[in-house]
Amino acid sequence: MKKTNTELTCLLAALALAMAAPASAQTSTGAPAEPAGVDSGPGLVGTNYSELTFGYQRQQGEPSDIRDYEFLSNGNVYKNGSLGADANFTFDYWDAAAAGFADHREEAQMGLTGFLMETWGKPFLTADAGMAWQRADDVSRKSFAYTGIGGIEFQVLRNLALTPFVEYQAEPHLYNHEWPVANMYNHLVDYGVKATYRFTQQWSASVTGDLDQHSADDWGLRGGVSYRF
Repeated sequence: MKKTNTELTCLLAALALAMAAPASAQTSTGAPAEPAGVDSGPGLVGTNYSELTFGYQRQQGEPSDIRDYEFLSNGNVYKNGSLGADANFTFDYWDAAAAGFADHREEAQMGLTGFLMETWGKPFLTADAGMAWQRADDVSRKSFAYTGIGGIEFQVLRNLALTPFVEYQAEPHLYNHEWPVANMYNHLVDYGVKATYRFTQQWSASVTGDLDQHSADDWGLRGGVSYRF
């Protein structure tokens, strides 16, 4: 028993020395212990955060008014030099109505965002995939869903970032302007800009405006709040 305690004490001492050695070397050279201590700026790419947003989409045809409630959780999983990657999860709930029919959709997706950390901005690409469920009147359908986003996040002021982007969304097996009357597009290409303002170290607010390819009169607005961990 005494021999076991002695071996355990030696092992703990060795681990303590191994952990202390790098810290001691960084202190003696004056190098920072972690680059994560550097302020990442007001943008959200490459950070750990959760976001709640509400979106309004105006489109030609029926339904003309669509409401979208979205929850997004993002976590940075890789950084090496100028390269980085985030993992994300999103859940959306759409609601619309027309001609006496109500159309509801839920959609859950997971994916990855790859990005570059440049002095002038953060170009990024996001690929997500998941499932979507639709209920229109008494009829329901489900479909696999996928999303691709490309953009660049620019820091324009100390607490303000602007992110122009192009986004493609698809749910191939949902209703696309067939019976019932009230239904939403099952594929969509958006062109937009997101403005993110950080008002505390953890809290940010955002506003997004976009147009889509179906018509010059189809547009959307989205507002939200995010919390960094």
